[in-house]
Amino acid sequence: MVENFEMGVSNKTPEFIKMNPLGKVPVLETPEGPVFESNAIARYVARSKVNNPICGSTLIDYGHIEQWIDFAAMEIDANIAKWLYPRLGYGVYLPPSEEAAIAALKRALGALNTHLASNTFLVGHFVTLADIIMTCNLYLGFSQIMTKSFTSEFPHVERYFWTLVNQPKIKKILGEVKQAVSLPPVPSKKPAAQPKETKTKAEPKKEAKKEVEKQAAKAEAAEEEEAPKPKPKNPLDLLPPSKMVLDDWKRLYSNTKTNFREVAIKGFWDMYDPEGYSLWFCDYKYNEENTVSFVTMNKVGGFLQRMDLARKYAFGKMLVIGANPPFKVKGLWLFRGQEIPQFVIDECYDMELYEWKKVDLSDAAQKERVNQMIEDCEPFEGEPLLDAKCFK
Repeated sequence: MVENFEMGVSNKTPEFIKMNPLGKVPVLETPEGPVFESNAIARYVARSKVNNPICGSTLIDYGHIEQWIDFAAMEIDANIAKWLYPRLGYGVYLPPSEEAAIAALKRALGALNTHLASNTFLVGHFVTLADIIMTCNLYLGFSQIMTKSFTSEFPHVERYFWTLVNQPKIKKILGEVKQAVSLPPVPSKKPAAQPKETKTKAEPKKEAKKEVEKQAAKAEAAEEEEAPKPKPKNPLDLLPPSKMVLDDWKRLYSNTKTNFREVAIKGFWDMYDPEGYSLWFCDYKYNEENTVSFVTMNKVGGFLQRMDLARKYAFGKMLVIGANPPFKVKGLWLFRGQEIPQFVIDECYDMELYEWKKVDLSDAAQKERVNQMIEDCEPFEGEPLLDAKCFK
């Protein structure tokens, strides 16, 4: 990066204009000359490595990668910008224009969602330049204006985006990504200037008195506003007390290294309170997508990270099963209460990617399945375990 670069100054110099006639950033300086426009720079950097697999290994892969790069720029990035920038003050806000941008963006996300219903990545079975560019374009929307209520209509796009931003090399650049929780407010119109009133000589005292009263009222209101409001309690904290202490079970699970079934499993059932807690099986709905082992394991890892909001009220085991793709993802969860907590369903988008079934403990087979999942029993249901992760 160029040192001491000042936007609006450095990019207006004759030297910069020679590199980009419009005076815009970014610009890449190379020994052969400058390159401007983000996607052109991305292509240049990617192809600077001979036979770079992210550019495609066949002519049709190359064509599909270019297709999705153009789609990302023209259908995703452009419509996010038309929706977002006027709300940030970079243009005139017009409700009809916003409605048109949202409709176009939904149409594009619908098409992308359909493609991702049967594909983990845009082209082939690993990350390509198309995925990198698409993720960067979606990042602007997810982080600035596309709230959960908006993106929930496109579950495969959500799964794809969170999988990509949690890839180590992408996360190193973007950091921890958080989804927008509300829309940026519409810029308020500047109020019209009020005409000055002609005052008589007797008015200054009245005005001064009014001003003192006004300031006192403001100070009183400020004190009221500064008073901290009590934080609303989680509904799970209002449930009747349970004989099961979740932290005691998590401690027993973590500290048991031998005779697991005799110690930890027996201890679990001794502690378990069927009135205060419930057990749930989950099965991933789209196992046909799980064709790459590390991507499948990253997907599960991302799910457990996003479940952190439930740590006080839950314990979970997630298994990746199979010797060959497609790999199966199954899980067992212990939740406080008799239903899956609503705040978990609302806040963790992964929940809708799984089929959930409450465990019937009167069924001996289901109870034994619980034991096997807690124990990481292998083989599990006749297949080897590829990976097992615990949420505690």
